[in-house]
Amino acid sequence: MGDILQVTGFYNRAPQFKFARRDSMVLSIQVEATTEEYLLKGLNHVTIVLCLQESFNSLYREMRSKDGSIGALEVRVVQQGTFDSLMEYFISRGASESQYKTPLCLNSSEALAVLENNVCARFFSDKSPPL
Repeated sequence: MGDILQVTGFYNRAPQFKFARRDSMVLSIQVEATTEEYLLKGLNHVTIVLCLQESFNSLYREMRSKDGSIGALEVRVVQQGTFDSLMEYFISRGASESQYKTPLCLNSSEALAVLENNVCARFFSDKSPPL
């Protein structure tokens, strides 16, 4: 048939699966040829950004939309273990392991590099959320 299925688990001995994609299928959107995989990645990106924007309160929306004091939304997803690496960075510079708390804001370019070097996905929206 050309369907590719992904096994997600088993119920007793029967496999459970979900539809993954069609084999070798190319979609044409506005004369632009693309694969189903890239289309799904784009939809996933938009969904993440929209869900985040909708979860913010009215003060965020107002400051983002009207006076522009808050810039565009950007989400950076980091690899598993990145915050452990950040803690190790601070401990190597004299922070107490028992007193360590993940910082809310980073002033050190070296600490920021620990995060930046482990980014595995970026989501960006320059559109203002509705009020």
